[in-house]
Amino acid sequence: MDSNQIDESEAQEYLDAIDKTHKVNNYQEKIESDQVKAAPVTSLGKVSGFDDMALSATEESPWKILNLDILPSRGMFYPLGIELMIRSAKTKEIRHWSTMDEYDPVDIDDKINFILNSCTKFKIPGDPSLFTYNDFLLVDRYHILFRIYELTFPNQENKLMANIKCQNTKCNHVNRVQVLSRNLKGFDLPSDYLKWYNQEERCFVINSEKLQETLKFYLPTIGVNSKLRQRREFEINSGQEKDPSFYDISPYLIKNWKVLNPQNLGEFKMSMESWDNQKFSAVYKFTSDMKDASTNKALGTCEKCKEQMESSIFLGGSFTVKDIFIISARFDELI
Repeated sequence: MDSNQIDESEAQEYLDAIDKTHKVNNYQEKIESDQVKAAPVTSLGKVSGFDDMALSATEESPWKILNLDILPSRGMFYPLGIELMIRSAKTKEIRHWSTMDEYDPVDIDDKINFILNSCTKFKIPGDPSLFTYNDFLLVDRYHILFRIYELTFPNQENKLMANIKCQNTKCNHVNRVQVLSRNLKGFDLPSDYLKWYNQEERCFVINSEKLQETLKFYLPTIGVNSKLRQRREFEINSGQEKDPSFYDISPYLIKNWKVLNPQNLGEFKMSMESWDNQKFSAVYKFTSDMKDASTNKALGTCEKCKEQMESSIFLGGSFTVKDIFIISARFDELI
């Protein structure tokens, strides 16, 4: 067989096996219906202060309603009327989280997805369509994870402290800043891109005169990212030709992860080869700007010079991903 051809049935079996191994893309839990509808939003805006009312105060249930308009995406790229509930992580989930290999990005993704799968419920009231953690936008993933962390440690039993160096060259003071959802910036979209946001289609719609076609861009979801990762693993393991650019830009061009399979991903990849330089450059520029807008940074105020500052949350001797649900105290503090 030609090394550039893929046996689609073999590919599907391979991807199904990965799904089963990592327990992804198979979430079937029935979602409750007693949720409060989130208010529609009209602007991405800037990072705002913490809103204590963003979580419902329902005492009878461990599930808390999370308003989508406080997410980094402001909920603008999800279907209208969709609702999200979260709960704290339980001991069995923390035990599984504790097995994370922090040197393996794939294992880190799998552990995060495991928590999101177990501790969230996502639905549109009256709509039989099944939504899961796979429908979360990647830019919202850490914010949702930190909200679950805050429910898990309501008395701040596990403080996450980041070392943030003041960007003022006359100061350079290194601050110890506690990271919570209130000061975590996940997405900072430039305001000039809002003119292409289409509220009905929940994506960016661009009518290009130069290209003489309409371009549609979506923010990548966990499900799209997982399917593309599996496809890439299959191509690497089967000796297929590698095309990194496809995996860089395609997540922003795919609307629904549920329809993805080895055949249509292969067809999509082939269709991109016919693009001219102008179209590729335009798509690449848009997706590159979206990546730059996805930050996952902690914000703070320098305690010395009072200037605003920000830094990536997992750099500079700060806490690690694993620390989010594993208390990093001394042993004598735990007994």
